[in-house]
Amino acid sequence: MFTRSLRHPINQNFLFLVVGILFFATGACSLIYQVVWQRYLLNLFGATIYSISTVLAAFMGGLALGSFLLGRIADRARSPLRLYGVLELGVGLAACIVPVLLRALDPIFVWAYKNWGSNFFAYSFARFVFVFLILLVPTTLMGGTLPLLSRFVSPLGKMNGTRIGLLYALNTCGAVAGTIAAGFYFLRWWGISTTIALAVGVNIFAGIVAIGLSLGTTGTAGNEENDPHGEEAAHRDAHTLTPHQRRAVFFAYFISGLAALGLEVVWSRALVFTFELLKNTTYSFTAMLSVFLVGIAVGSAAASPFVEKDKHPYRTFAILQIVIGLVSVCSFFVLYHFCYTLGASWLDLVNTETGSIRWTQTLFLVFLRSAVVVFPPTFLMGFAFPYAVRCIALSASAIGVGTEVGRLYSLNTVGAILGSFATGFLLLPFFGIANTIWGLGTLQAISGCTLTLIDKREPAARRYTWLALAVASLAVTYVRIPRPTIFQPLEPLEKMIFYKEGPLATVSVTENSLGYRTIFVDNVGVAGTEPMLLTDQKSLAHVPMLLLKNPKSALTVGFGSGGASYSYTLHPELETIDCVEITKTVIEAAPTLVDSNHDVVMQRDEYLKRTGKLPEGIPLWNDGGRSGWYKSDRRYNIILDDVRSYLHFTDKRYDIIATDCTDLRYKSNANLYDLEYFTLCRNRITEDGMVVVWMPLAGLSDEAFRVALRTFYRVFPNMEVFYMNNEPTHYILLIGTKSPLTVDLDTMRRKLQNPRVNADLEELHLNSAEKILSCFVCGREALKGYLAGDLLNTEDFPYLEFESPRFGYGDSPILMNLDSLFQVREHPAKLLERPTSSPEEVSRLERYAAAVPDIIEGHKHYRRVELELAAQCWMRALAINPEDKSVRHLLDFEELRRKVKGQPLNLWAKYALAQVLILQGRDTEAVSYLNDLIKTATSQPGLPKADVLFREACTKLADIYEKRGKKSESEKLRRDAMKGLATNSLTMYRQ
Repeated sequence: MFTRSLRHPINQNFLFLVVGILFFATGACSLIYQVVWQRYLLNLFGATIYSISTVLAAFMGGLALGSFLLGRIADRARSPLRLYGVLELGVGLAACIVPVLLRALDPIFVWAYKNWGSNFFAYSFARFVFVFLILLVPTTLMGGTLPLLSRFVSPLGKMNGTRIGLLYALNTCGAVAGTIAAGFYFLRWWGISTTIALAVGVNIFAGIVAIGLSLGTTGTAGNEENDPHGEEAAHRDAHTLTPHQRRAVFFAYFISGLAALGLEVVWSRALVFTFELLKNTTYSFTAMLSVFLVGIAVGSAAASPFVEKDKHPYRTFAILQIVIGLVSVCSFFVLYHFCYTLGASWLDLVNTETGSIRWTQTLFLVFLRSAVVVFPPTFLMGFAFPYAVRCIALSASAIGVGTEVGRLYSLNTVGAILGSFATGFLLLPFFGIANTIWGLGTLQAISGCTLTLIDKREPAARRYTWLALAVASLAVTYVRIPRPTIFQPLEPLEKMIFYKEGPLATVSVTENSLGYRTIFVDNVGVAGTEPMLLTDQKSLAHVPMLLLKNPKSALTVGFGSGGASYSYTLHPELETIDCVEITKTVIEAAPTLVDSNHDVVMQRDEYLKRTGKLPEGIPLWNDGGRSGWYKSDRRYNIILDDVRSYLHFTDKRYDIIATDCTDLRYKSNANLYDLEYFTLCRNRITEDGMVVVWMPLAGLSDEAFRVALRTFYRVFPNMEVFYMNNEPTHYILLIGTKSPLTVDLDTMRRKLQNPRVNADLEELHLNSAEKILSCFVCGREALKGYLAGDLLNTEDFPYLEFESPRFGYGDSPILMNLDSLFQVREHPAKLLERPTSSPEEVSRLERYAAAVPDIIEGHKHYRRVELELAAQCWMRALAINPEDKSVRHLLDFEELRRKVKGQPLNLWAKYALAQVLILQGRDTEAVSYLNDLIKTATSQPGLPKADVLFREACTKLADIYEKRGKKSESEKLRRDAMKGLATNSLTMYRQ
């Protein structure tokens, strides 16, 4: 065994402390690099499951290679600490080069996409090779640090896992610190470049310090610690592992890595359903990963004092593997039955007046719900590491410490790579979240049972007892898993129509009591069949098609419920209609959303079941129809890719690119609102083309809202903003062109004469050129002052990704952002190519435009549930412009009518509907709802506010009868109102 001959006396404990601090700091840097490099590469290759897996495999593959190769070198190194310092210097320098290499190799990436993009396996392999080579040097150097320091600290104490376990714990704690620092602070406040510079500085500093410390020490052989007759040698002789046991420990730790990363993937997919606010945001993922790493770090540190004293480390390691498996399986039940209700509710965390959230409490809730699921199994995983090292140490020579630790760590990392791949590509799509958790936990437990069974030193009764306990526990838990297991929470009276846990996301379709359907991706609603969501989708197609004179090609970003795709197919002048969708599972939900997509894509069996006939269409995929999927229009194509990757690598140009994204707060949505993405879009449209972007009014503070618009404005100075006011919508359309936009009203009217286009827009009462133009809010001149400032959302400074989840819940931000935008409203006539010659046409457009302020004011009251005030505003708007069919529809209060029909015990809905009808003079309709309310309240007096609403309904109905001259009926109703439900025995009054 090596020991230290000190040229300059350095206290060994102090030396270990300094080395531990360095390893902590560089562990933080490693996670920072992983986060940052993954962002770089996913911006380039996209955020598909294949890209994510490729990046992870390349990163962890380098770690495994470095651990394996440099572990061997560690045992031959005269000064492992000095070599460690050199590695840290190398990591820092190589980290500087990664972004440069990415830019330099971009032409090669483009060439590979164009030549191999249609061949999935060839392109995926080429992409992996490129990424692996780029990350090879820094990740290999990172992977070698643990074996080197393990070799260095071994002579400072006995040959066991105590100090190595502490090193591992410190490095993992550093990883936690790096995860939290990058995810919560550095990227938000400093941006990517500054964060990388900081990490590089830490690596270089650590390298210099390590080299400096190594100058005071040297490695020499032989002293009393290497005495074969000493206590350590005797202990090794007594507990040396057989070759079978040694291989089994290596294999078990390989399985442990596979199960750990597989479970991390599954937990992160499932936990987002329990987060009411942050859901699938950068912050929630950072919190989940931090808890995962904290568990491993704390477990490893907790085990270190015990592992040296344990007389049976092999037995303990085997039992730990069994227990880890069982606890991992139990994590499903904690998640499914306990997490949803743990801690504060949505209403306790949101300030509904401002839209802000109680940030500390919200974040604490995410950490808490993550911890109760993730911490117990990961604590045990970390606890097992020193025991694995100790087991291997008992069968290894002292000079082989670096080699054995390197081999152990590399096998664990290779297992982690396979676990991530297998979970994403195979286990989740085929078995679902619940069965995958059970399967991975079972695999871990089986590895422990195997270790136990081959330990012939243990009595057979004990070995088979552990086996029986494990099998019985796993069998009981498997039987107890609910089937079907659905993580998507349902509101009261809601029902699940479609649910599938796909490789990249969990997609579900629900139907509420009003009969409307919504499609969710990882618990985030993205599209649906209610009027506001239909307006969203149809406007993204029809508005650009009507504003442009002669578009021939269109690209729609995101399939959603298929509404935008369908609307594009209604325009015969289009020759190409492409749709980029990142999640194939979203398309599989299309047959449940026919009211939106009208069978633009069809699944053979579902279509046959619904219509009784086979679909007459073209195969959707290039499989001759074997998959059973068809499309109704030959011009329509679905491209399964991330849109950033597609736009970066394709050389196609489009007349229209329409981005239909969901809330900026979730996943990587905010990177579809950064400067680089908008620039990609600009580079991929024709000279007369148009970019249309769906921009939420919700979920953004005033500053974040202006930053988002300013970023688009910086790329498209010729920018226009539309707000579709036919419904109280929650979004605006940003329209960008290379030259100033001018609109030909005659062209719009001509296109609206197409019966299919007209019918599609008539569903939303938007089948009028003047109505659509009245949705114009403002353009480039008005926006110049409104968007003054320098802060932009960019790849390097992803402001919106980190700012938007902290604000914007409820309707308050919608009203605030709408208010500020309408302060710079312009007249739609400014868009017209030439003044309309007919006074009648001028007057018609003027009436539509003049009614807009009252329409918007009504929308604000509607969102505040001030329904009578909303009705008054809309009535004023209708008086200004009686032609506006959308206002007539608003005054029908369709949502309230559906509530009355779908929720027959909802007394408030009946009363509110009667009130707004009375306000409009529609007494006959109101009478039926008031009578229904009185009847329901009488038969169900325990309903919420039944007595109050009963009295109010009687009074309202009495007023109507009094106006009609029915005095006796009116007086009877007033007496009933005075008595209330408690003493009333009422017979129904009829008109």
